[in-house]
This record gives sequence, structure tokens and C-alpha cells, in this order.
Amino acid sequence: MVRMLIYIVLSCSVLITSCIVYYSVQAASQTQLASGEQLQQVHDQTVIRIQKSFEELDHTLKRISNDYAIQRLSEGTVITDSAEDRSLREYADYLLRSERSQFPFVTNMCMSLDALNYNLCTEALTSVTPTDTTLPMLRKFDRSLQAREKREAADGYEVIYTAPLTNRKNVVKGSFQITVALDPLMKDIYGRLPLLRNQIMDSHGVFMYSRLPETDNEMLQKEEGWKTATEPLQWGKFSVMSTKKLELPGAVWFSQIEARQSLETSFAKAFQSTLGLFIVLLLLVCMLSVFVYQHYSARPMKHLRGLMNRAELGDFKAYWVHKSSREWNELGESYNQMLNRLEELIRQVKREESLKKEAEMEALQYQLNPHFLYNTLNTIKWVAKMHRTPQIAEVVTSLVRLLQASLGKKGDFITVREEIELIHAYIDIQAFRYGDKIRMEYDIDPLSEGCLVPRMILQPLLENAIIHGIEPSRQEGVIRIGIRIEAERELLICQVEDNGIGMSMEDKAVESATNGGMRERMSGIGLRHIREKIRLYYGSGYNMNMVSKPSQGTTIRLTLPVHYNEEG
Repeated sequence: MVRMLIYIVLSCSVLITSCIVYYSVQAASQTQLASGEQLQQVHDQTVIRIQKSFEELDHTLKRISNDYAIQRLSEGTVITDSAEDRSLREYADYLLRSERSQFPFVTNMCMSLDALNYNLCTEALTSVTPTDTTLPMLRKFDRSLQAREKREAADGYEVIYTAPLTNRKNVVKGSFQITVALDPLMKDIYGRLPLLRNQIMDSHGVFMYSRLPETDNEMLQKEEGWKTATEPLQWGKFSVMSTKKLELPGAVWFSQIEARQSLETSFAKAFQSTLGLFIVLLLLVCMLSVFVYQHYSARPMKHLRGLMNRAELGDFKAYWVHKSSREWNELGESYNQMLNRLEELIRQVKREESLKKEAEMEALQYQLNPHFLYNTLNTIKWVAKMHRTPQIAEVVTSLVRLLQASLGKKGDFITVREEIELIHAYIDIQAFRYGDKIRMEYDIDPLSEGCLVPRMILQPLLENAIIHGIEPSRQEGVIRIGIRIEAERELLICQVEDNGIGMSMEDKAVESATNGGMRERMSGIGLRHIREKIRLYYGSGYNMNMVSKPSQGTTIRLTLPVHYNEEG
């Protein structure tokens, strides 16, 4: 029992602990999903800001391109170093510087004119090469966005945004080259976000911008794995990374940001400590429960088991006198009452055994009486033969056969064949009295001869037919006995029919009211006893039916189940 209690307590503990862990994991999973969705929402907003910054820059270049002074210079009809030429260049320089000041992340803005074969940049009015990056040839609607190679390790990430310079007829006359420093742009957008990683790469996986914490060695080791990642949301051990497609004028990039999960390591450690403390407390509760169970349940149970062992050996004075809790005292009182009842039952069994022995002695004595009766009848039979009266000998022989069937111990059931033999013996006896006044007719199905029926169930019907049907009619009587099997319903039909005086409806009512007493005065068993015997042997599904009409006779039908002798 102690092991069972420990098993139950531990099972409950494991179940409770599993539930706590399950719900904690579910809560952490929900928190993780929520933090992932929040990071994606922030990422969507920042991507939109980057796209808007480049769109505004593209609109500014279109506005500069449509300016009258820029259009005048792009035509190439102005005389070089003329007053108009110098005035237009100064205005163009002023315009570029003015527009550049609107974008903090633009470090240089250049304009190249194919007709004049020179570049105008915000860093100087002289013709200088704005970048060391090869510029592509553009058509009127083309845009180009290329990374600028770093000269030194301290240099930040810069890209060159190139757009065509067209005249009023949309003919390309030159190009704009804008140097965009991504560091101030990203700082302005992501500066207030606690990110672990912020990087941008092109469609070939080349980094256009990347910022990693110097102490984040784990993330640096994973950097190559993140480069080719295209899944929208990826989970690390302590962080989550979001990847978004960044569609800009002239290029398609991929932006990736990484942030810590909401479920911090400290929280996980605190949860582990709390879970460990809970398990320790649970073990203490288990130990205390075992002690309480041992003191209040195991000891009284062991004491009661010892008393039961004594009672099993025959000591019915092993009463419960131990003082314990109310429940155990009630159980002990019930045990004491059981001992008293057992002792009383044993005394009663002994008395019944004594009475049984006396009854067996009386039965042995009573068995001598039928034996004496058989011997006496056999003596009468031999005396009748000696005096040459064979009828008396035949009647005595039939009577002995009937007595052996009614007083013998062959069992409660006999076959139909044996029942018919008993009917023959009974008719032999009645023929001695009535002579040729009674004629018998038999219609026995050969298949029914092996069926079992209650012993001497037809003889009372035959006796009632003679005494109450044929004898009062004072004429020759005919008794027909029919036995057949209804295979479809598995029934044995036994029918006894006579041509006696019959019964009227009033006689039937009187017989029913008096329980058949009037008509059973000669038969001894009677119809009521046959009905009772059928009910006791077979149940309510089988019965006896009687049909009788005045001056036409009586028919009695028994409906019994088909049973065969298993030994046969």
C-alpha cells in the first residue's frame, strides 16, 4: 500500500509538472510568435521609410533635370567660359548644393553633361571623378544602384544612385550620380530599435550594408548562414531574424534585421529555478504524505490483517480493540460484527448438518417401505399364477411398473418412449376394471420418441379423461394420444383427446374458481399441478391448453420444448 501511495503521489506530481511545463512552453511559444509578428511589423514600416527616401531622392533629381538652367546647359549651345556659361554653372552648383542639403544621408551629388564633357559635383566646381565605380549607360527610364568600394576599413557603407538627365524631349543628355551613405540613413530609421543585426544585401547575396555588434560572436559565426536565408522569419536560440524584400529604383535588395526574443534568458533561468523549487517542495509533500499514511493507515491496516489471519485459523475471539481514527474504528466494529455473524453461521451449519444426518437416516428407513411393497406385490403375483388367475398377475405387474416409475430415483425426466410404456401399464390396470369399454389410439411421431419429458406427465391427463369424461358417459370411450414435433418452432406437442361428456363454460368457471378441486378428487395430481410443473421446469413460454365441449369430449394439449437425452 505504501508503494501504491508513493506511485499515486509521484504520478500526480509528474502530471502536475508536465502541465506546468506544457503551459509554460505554450506561453513561451505564444510570446515568441507575438515578438516575431511585432518584429515583422516594425520591419515593414522601416522598409517603407527606406523606399520613400529613395523615391523622394528620385523626385528631386527629376525636378533638377527639369530646371531651365540645367536644360540650357544640357543643350550644349552655350559658349564655353562665357558669362552665360559661368552664370549657369554657378546656378547649377547652387541648385545641387541646395537639394543635397535636404538629404542628410547624401554625401555627394554630381551631374554629368555629355555635351560639355564634364562633371559638376557638390564637393567642388571643378571637374572631378565623383566615384571610383564604373557608371552604367542609362536610358531615359533606367535607374542604377551600385555599391561603392571602401577605400579604408573605417569608411562606411555607400551606394551610388545613378539616374539619367533628359531634356524636355526625353532625350538623355547626361546623368546624375548621388552618393548615398547608408549609415546615417539606417541610423535615422533603426537608431531607436535594440537590434542585434541590421544588414542589406542584393539579389546575389552581396552585402550592401551590414552592422553587427562586436561582442556578438555567436551571430558572427552564423553570418554565412544568414546570408542565403530567404525565409520571412527565422528563430535562433535567443533571437529572431526578419527578412523583407526591398524594392528600390534600379535595384531589388533584401533587408534583414535581428532582435532578441521577448523571453529573455533571465526569465528562463528564473522559470527553471521556480520549477526546481516546486519539485523539491513536491518531494517534501510526498515524504510527509508517506509518513502520515504510515502512521494513520498502514499500522491499523497491518493490525487488522493480523486479526483476520487469526480468525482465518479459527480464532473467532480475535476482536478489534485498537484505538485509531474514526474510520478505522468503524471498520473494526464492522469486523467484530462479521466475526459474531460468522460464529453464528458456523453454529447454524453444524445444526443443519446434524439435521441432515437425521434426515438421511429417516430416508434410509423409508426406502425399506417401497422395497417391502414390491416384495408383497410380487408375492401376490405368484399366488395369482399358482391359482391360475393371470389377469390378477398382469395387473400386479403393471402396478409394480407404475410404482417403480413414481417412487424410483431415475431422475425427473424420461423419454417419450418410456412415458408411453407407463401409459400402457396404466391402461392394463384400467382394463381389468373397465374391460373393453376403453379403446386406445396412438399417433406417435418416431422423431419424438427420444425427446425428454417430465416423468408421468401424461398419466394424470389419461386418468382425468377416464374418470371425468368416459366413465360418466356410460358408453364405449376412445382416448387418442398424439405426440409430434414442430421443427420450425422447436416444440414438442403432446395431445390427449377423449370422446367423453366434455365440459360446459359453467363447469370450466367452477373448476377455475375452486382450483380444479372438484375434478381432481380422483386423479391426485390434477391439471393445476401439471401447469405448475411445466412452469417450474420450462418457464412461462410453455403451457397447457384445454378445449372441451358438452357431449363432444375434451382435448388437452401440452406445448413443451424439444429436449434430447445427451447420453443418447
